[in-house]
Amino acid sequence: MPYSEVAFNLPEMTGLSGKQIEAHLKLYAGYVKNVNAIAAKIDEYKKDSEVNAIALSELTRRYAFEWNGMRLHEIYFAGLGGDGSMTGALADTLTTYYGTLDLWKNEVKAMAMMRGIGWVLLVIDRETKTMRNIWVSDHEVGHLAGCDVLFALDVWEHAYLLDYLPAQRADYVNAVFANVNWVATEARFAA
Repeated sequence: MPYSEVAFNLPEMTGLSGKQIEAHLKLYAGYVKNVNAIAAKIDEYKKDSEVNAIALSELTRRYAFEWNGMRLHEIYFAGLGGDGSMTGALADTLTTYYGTLDLWKNEVKAMAMMRGIGWVLLVIDRETKTMRNIWVSDHEVGHLAGCDVLFALDVWEHAYLLDYLPAQRADYVNAVFANVNWVATEARFAA
């Protein structure tokens, strides 16, 4: 079954230009396109998996990169377009877990400033009822098995380079927090 792009109706946002968001959404569309193309090739190569073993294994590995790129961008964009205010059960849980929302945000911001490209994710392990901020590099490297992603902050340069220089990553991170759609994040937590 082919996947379709999710349509994000994002308002004008402070610190994140329409031009930047449009370019970023095109990159997301590429992930969706690649997920569908790779899935079709995998299905084709499975018909003779012995002959196609090498190509099949490489496509299977690449599928994880494209899939997670697609899904993380969906969480990222769904988490934008708000006024940045954080209230509700998730905010209360983060306050209990971290002491204050500011302490949680400070940890996320510090992780976002680490050298390199990747994602900062807030994940929850529903089995142990614990939350953790984690760093994920190439979309698929660093995920914690069994954890659900509640919040995603894209810190690959494509996410901010039209609005900010690499040395201004902190300004981009602050802009994301000013535009967090906490309702969407709260809904993932409630689910």
